[in-house]
Amino acid sequence: MNIPTKEECIGILKHNSVPDNIIAHSKKVCGVAVKVANLLDKRKIRINKELVIAGALLHDVKKLSPNDHVVEGYKFIKSLGFPEVAVLIKKHGLANLDKEEFAPITWEEKVVFYADKRVTNDKVVSLDERFKYIKQRYKSENIEQELKFTKNIEKELLGNEKL
Repeated sequence: MNIPTKEECIGILKHNSVPDNIIAHSKKVCGVAVKVANLLDKRKIRINKELVIAGALLHDVKKLSPNDHVVEGYKFIKSLGFPEVAVLIKKHGLANLDKEEFAPITWEEKVVFYADKRVTNDKVVSLDERFKYIKQRYKSENIEQELKFTKNIEKELLGNEKL
């Protein structure tokens, strides 16, 4: 498995002209993802933290793409030789949750998906706050269903723990 280091991930973002505010968001998502991975680790759930870190840092590498940034990011990171990281990027969005190929299944996929949903800009927020922002910003029609899906993942990842 080929996984870029934290430094390589930041380099990929900067080389691709990802704005500082999106890099700040991605770093905060990474911090949340590491906390969740550590909680899973305490529960003796095996998780590849290096993969989670790379997926969290690179999840929005194509955020400014005029096309679907999830698909564009997946293709781009896969083309760099990081197919496992690319899959985490493919499974971090809300738009295609009804399609199996986009739904988070593994622990690593769920952690990156969830961590992204806990960060608005570069601030950690509740899921309710984040989905209020998503509803306003992206005009999602399935917001209640997406929030329910995400809260189920939260329960699975955190149990009774709080971040």
